[in-house]
Amino acid sequence: MGLLNSLANAILKSGGQKAGLAGLVLQNPKLMQGLMGLMSKDSAIGGLPGLLTQFQSVGLGDKVESWLGSGQNAPVAPQEIEQALGGNVIGRLASQANMGASETSDTLSRILPAMIDQLTPKGQAQAMDAGSIQSMLGGFLKGKL
Repeated sequence: MGLLNSLANAILKSGGQKAGLAGLVLQNPKLMQGLMGLMSKDSAIGGLPGLLTQFQSVGLGDKVESWLGSGQNAPVAPQEIEQALGGNVIGRLASQANMGASETSDTLSRILPAMIDQLTPKGQAQAMDAGSIQSMLGGFLKGKL
């Protein structure tokens, strides 16, 4: 939980569009853990590169590119999250977080672009284990706190 609190504090201090994410991180720690697990190279979808490929395969490549780049992150709608991840993944994350599927998709639509942005500082998605993901987020946090 300490990492999630630190992430929330860093987002809150960064201000702007990201400020609203702080509450989402604190309110949904189990969803955040599930999302980090999904991004891990050990996940069934192939980790972060596989996740991004899923978004690209449903026509969301331009949005994904904005999350990887250094500019503003393009927003993604909850319906696009559902389309890219599929009902099974959304259902599993929702169950893990004790949330409804639509609430999960809505929350992911606000969290996912910022997380991917932070996990791809050089604009490329790499296969990472869960420890590397936490380490990268921790490195980002140290620079923001």
